[in-house]
Amino acid sequence: MGFDVHLVDGTYELFRYHFALPSHRTSKAIALLQDAGVLYAPGKAANAGGVATSALEMQQNASRDSWTFDYTEQRLAGIMHSIHDRCLATADEYEAPGNYVVGANVAGFIKVADAMLALGVV
Repeated sequence: MGFDVHLVDGTYELFRYHFALPSHRTSKAIALLQDAGVLYAPGKAANAGGVATSALEMQQNASRDSWTFDYTEQRLAGIMHSIHDRCLATADEYEAPGNYVVGANVAGFIKVADAMLALGVV
């Protein structure tokens, strides 16, 4: 157990996943963290900032604008707050309050499904 025990017995309140682990170990680690009351943010939510930063950069380049650091930081913070709020609201809606894994997975699925429906794919 080593790392898992130290992590759960420590003072951690939030753990974000951003690297690949074998699925049989990942699910056990996630359950251990969640059972200990540690908030666990899966990669699709925790790493969204990098994707959002790239999108903001492309938008800035396409408009041939020069944004200040503060303006860019404010836009990124808004995006990340929106992702956080959507994960929590979706988890609540699907009877898993506070569960970022459920919230991120279901919200992500709904977003893709809605886009497919809008494009007439299904």
